[in-house]
Order: sequence, then structure tokens, then C-alpha cells
Amino acid sequence: MPSRPWSGYGRFCPLSRALDVIGERWTLVIVQELLKQPRRYGALLDRLPGISTSVLADRLRRLERAGVVAREPGAVGAGVVYALTARGQELEEALRALRRWGAGFLADPAADGSAQQSFDVTYVAGIEALADGQFQLVVDDRPATLYFAAGRLLQEPGAAPGSELLVRTSSAFLDRWAAGEASWDDGRARGEVIIEGSTPAAWPRWLAATGYLLEVGPDTTGEGAMEEGRHD
Repeated sequence: MPSRPWSGYGRFCPLSRALDVIGERWTLVIVQELLKQPRRYGALLDRLPGISTSVLADRLRRLERAGVVAREPGAVGAGVVYALTARGQELEEALRALRRWGAGFLADPAADGSAQQSFDVTYVAGIEALADGQFQLVVDDRPATLYFAAGRLLQEPGAAPGSELLVRTSSAFLDRWAAGEASWDDGRARGEVIIEGSTPAAWPRWLAATGYLLEVGPDTTGEGAMEEGRHD
């Protein structure tokens, strides 16, 4: 017998009612993207690899119905864009708290009991031009190794030889970064992020491979035009 579509928790509880609106898969990630800026439907698809067109349309429709998202006219010739309403903007504080809570899981790939983590970073424009690479992230003296290849990032606990860049930082900095209070370059300037790499291109390659950039130029050395964005 086919399962019935999920219709909510059915509980007279503010948390349950909030999750009835924003608790389905992809919904909060869509809200996160719209917190950065209003986006066209196609731009949202590009920024959310793995989501189907039907799921994106359904989530936007539900958010509109709940008064979280509204369709607005875009620039001349750009058609309609999706933007957060005042009610949607109220989610910023909750999402900031979730990012800060999630920073510990980002630093330690085994924190949820998994052996490794795999991430899709094809939402970075031009990422296909980035050559494969290996990096190491050390947070509070706990190392993790990151392998980038073909738009995907694999993260495993522990150190491995052959990394082109080692990035050393603290959980205190990651907390501020996740909250949107500091960028990676801010951390470097303040001495909260220490890097050890073989070439000047290693740092921008790290930023691209970890999905921190909105765009990377076609030069696979990482010296092409890059635009920095806010991390999820």
C-alpha cells in the first residue's frame, strides 16, 4: 500500500507547528539561500544540486502558502524572483543557531557515528575547472582530511600524507564563522586561522573545494576570478 504524503506532526505545540512548515527535507536549505538574496527558480536549482524540480516547486509552493516566501518581479528581463517575507526573515536567528550547532559536525566527520562524509559542491559556478586535490583541516588539534574530485568533497577523520594545504583553527573561530560573524580571510588576518601550504594557489583552491566561493574562474590554479560568498 503506498504511503500517505506527510501532513505534519498533528501536535498542538509551537515547535511541531514550526516544523510542520519548515521541517521537510530541503526547506530550510531553500530558506538559507533566500536569506542571502532573492533568487530566480533556475538560480535556486543551480545552488541546490540534488534537489528535483518537483521537490523545489513543492517546497516553494508550501512556503508561499505559509507566508514565508513571496514571488516578486525581478530586474527587467529577469522574470520573477523568490524572496523571503518578513515572517521568513524571522528565521535568520534560528538558522544562525543551527549553523553554530552544526559547526562541530562539520569539523568532525565522525561526530554522527559515520566513517566519512561526502559533500556535493557543484553549486559553485565553474567548479568543474578545479583540479583534484587533498587538504587537511585541524580544529582544536583534531585533524580531518578532505579529498576533492569532480565537484565532490570527501571528508575522513585523521591526518593523511600528501595534503597540499593544512588549515589549522579552533572551534571558537568555527562558531563565529558559522554565525556569519567572520570569514576565513578574517580568521587568517587575526591569526585565528593558520595555513601551511606549498603554493599561493592552495588557499583559493581550498576555498573553492570546500564550497565557500560562489564562483571560481576557469584557471585550475585558483588564480582566476573568484567571488566569496557565505557558507551554509
